[in-house]
Amino acid sequence: MRRTLPIVVFLSLALAQTCQVQMTPPDYKELPVYMPQISLQVSPSALTQGGSFTVSASTTYPSATAWVRVRWGGGQLALQDVSWGTPGYSPLIQGPNGSQWVQNCPSVSTSTRELDDRDNGKHTFYAEALVYWREQYANFYCKTQQWDPSQNAWVPYEYYAYYQVYPSYTAPSYCTEQPNTRYWQVQSQVVSTSQTAYAYISWEQRAGTSYDTALQEFANRIMEDHKRATASMVAYAYAKEINDPVKSALAKVAQGYFYDCNWLGICNRADPAGEIKILTDVPSILSGLLATGRLCGGFITFCFGAQNSRGADIGPKVEIKTFLMVKGWRHDYLLLDRLIPRKYYDPSDREYPGVPEEERNQVLQSCRLYKDTQEGRRCLALVETPTGIVPTLKSLLMIDPMFQRGRQYP
Repeated sequence: MRRTLPIVVFLSLALAQTCQVQMTPPDYKELPVYMPQISLQVSPSALTQGGSFTVSASTTYPSATAWVRVRWGGGQLALQDVSWGTPGYSPLIQGPNGSQWVQNCPSVSTSTRELDDRDNGKHTFYAEALVYWREQYANFYCKTQQWDPSQNAWVPYEYYAYYQVYPSYTAPSYCTEQPNTRYWQVQSQVVSTSQTAYAYISWEQRAGTSYDTALQEFANRIMEDHKRATASMVAYAYAKEINDPVKSALAKVAQGYFYDCNWLGICNRADPAGEIKILTDVPSILSGLLATGRLCGGFITFCFGAQNSRGADIGPKVEIKTFLMVKGWRHDYLLLDRLIPRKYYDPSDREYPGVPEEERNQVLQSCRLYKDTQEGRRCLALVETPTGIVPTLKSLLMIDPMFQRGRQYP
């Protein structure tokens, strides 16, 4: 037992990762005279490629620091807030033995787990440190007055007290410092700070995903986001085609719907999206997407939010399969589905030899997620951003002027 005790103590100290702070009485010159501050750095501040954050923390006086530790404080994702213990969500930082903290001294640096598009949103990190410093005090003789209710008058009042004299001077003006009474006192405190970082990783970067899987997940996301955004959701598209399952999701968003009804017939309601505009040169794709009535339902019929989903034939001006912008509850979404001709990737195509290699590489490298079809290679990109970019793009891409010039449906 005597042999194992030092090992147990050593292991516990190693896991705790604490430093011994030197402090020699009576003046403790090893310590600073001000409380050390803590700083926290999260790099990069915005993650747009699959990878991880590096989280580092240190203090302004390392030799007066017993330990520094960092943790992930939770995230605000597109559809929910997540934290330690959220079912189905793995925390970004996990310390030894499943603890929330990663600790070291006199500084600490760690990396989060690998992030992908399922982690998109705002993440908060926290840092703490146990720090020491010294302050000087002295004994004071104080002579003042205090109110005596029994005499209904101010009476002399004298007392001795210790006050700080360095680095701050806290003694009242009516007090006199007593000679040779100064002494140094060690102070300690846990200081803390926080930092926010963002992840907005495009969906096609996720390892192992497929073209069809990404489209299905995007359709599901539109539906779940709409339950929260309801009428504040808007969507705009330049498209030659909008295929299922995304088309079905947009159709439901355009019409609005009731969901999660109980046995009494009481349901939650998702009002129609505030505005949907689809600009196309193939008017047949608008079938099922147009809605200009109201959402109505119930045992006694009531009608709710107005439906405002319209389309316009703008002539032969749409050069991509689908460019769809959706403004959601917390995040906005950009879907780009384009076609790469066979001459870029199929050696059996008669035009393949005539394509310069540099051009071929440039075209193919920009397409991470694709599906080969008889028509060509369907290349998909899905970008998630903080909400607010869609109204800006609507203006830049002249959605309203182009809509007004086209043949409008209905």
